[in-house]
Amino acid sequence: MKRVYDVIVVGAGPVGSYTAYQLADKGFDIALVDAKKEIGSNIICAGVISKEAFKRYDLPGDSILSRIDTATFVSPSGRHLVYQPKKIFSYIVCRRTFDHGLFRLATSVGCDVHLQHKVTSVRKAKDHYTVIAGRKHLRTRAIVLATGINYDLHDKAGLSKPNHFIYGSQIELPMVHTGNEIEVHLGQDIAPNSFGWVIPAGEHATRIGVLTTRKGKTFLKRLLEKRLHIPINKLNEKELQLKPIAYGGAKRTAKDKILAVGEAAGQVKTTTGGGIFYGLLCSEIAVDKMSQTLKNGKDLADYDLTWHSALASELDIGMNLRKIASTLKDEDIENIFEFVKKHRFWVDLLVPRINFDFHSSFIYFCLKSFGSLLKMPVE
Repeated sequence: MKRVYDVIVVGAGPVGSYTAYQLADKGFDIALVDAKKEIGSNIICAGVISKEAFKRYDLPGDSILSRIDTATFVSPSGRHLVYQPKKIFSYIVCRRTFDHGLFRLATSVGCDVHLQHKVTSVRKAKDHYTVIAGRKHLRTRAIVLATGINYDLHDKAGLSKPNHFIYGSQIELPMVHTGNEIEVHLGQDIAPNSFGWVIPAGEHATRIGVLTTRKGKTFLKRLLEKRLHIPINKLNEKELQLKPIAYGGAKRTAKDKILAVGEAAGQVKTTTGGGIFYGLLCSEIAVDKMSQTLKNGKDLADYDLTWHSALASELDIGMNLRKIASTLKDEDIENIFEFVKKHRFWVDLLVPRINFDFHSSFIYFCLKSFGSLLKMPVE
């Protein structure tokens, strides 16, 4: 008789590998399946992860390229606001090393691994599922989809997809970025309704990118040329990367004994587009619900309710912020910079609300403060 796994995890990115690790560590028989030959290859990601995330999840320390202790916000006219808490608050990682580290964690507790096997179909039988990946037909009691922005299996599994997407465009250049500082660039000409970034990725590399609501690399080119004075005609067009990012959680992310986690479920920050921390957070929820299901035989009925409740305020405030940002002119952004520079007492009230991973308190305070300045209602 063919082996029947307890869970097959489809996708060996950070969230998939970490989910597989947790389940295997609890004693379940786990298989990890991925279409890639090499884990961590061809990743488009700014690689910014909070210090608290590293503490909470014991993430791979050898992946750290830079330690960030300063954030500088740059207005459309070039004015600067500096946030410097005098301690490290985030790390910049090499995604290849980071992903490999979590993958090795999964294999260290006995997960079976099937690389270079793209899952194309899932079939349900009476007491198991058959996962079809090329010539391999793997049987399992339950399935976790950690497929990132690949939603090919969602319809087959009866799950919904995120309804909206934003777009991240980035290039990594061999140039020195002095200091442990992230630059955040604002302005409707370079990052409409959003922001651009300049990030040190080690001693001799810098990541430059933009997050926008429209697909395309036009705004990244503007940031490079207009703000940073980097001639784009000397760049290799193929190095300008573009990635869609789930924007808002999917409505139905569990059915029977199948669930989606990470970006496959839309568990992504609606403010910055970062998906690793929320994915790991929801991975813990997924493992708890999946463990109960494997023990009692019941469906994953309350997985959706649990993770949506945990992130609802964070996802909603980010979407609200982006709606407001769509109404702002560069003049409004300059007025905000002027307000912050003149009101140090307000900054003293703001700083305790800053949390790298949970933004709702910080953003709501800002919106209430700037409501009258920008003549906009804040609910």
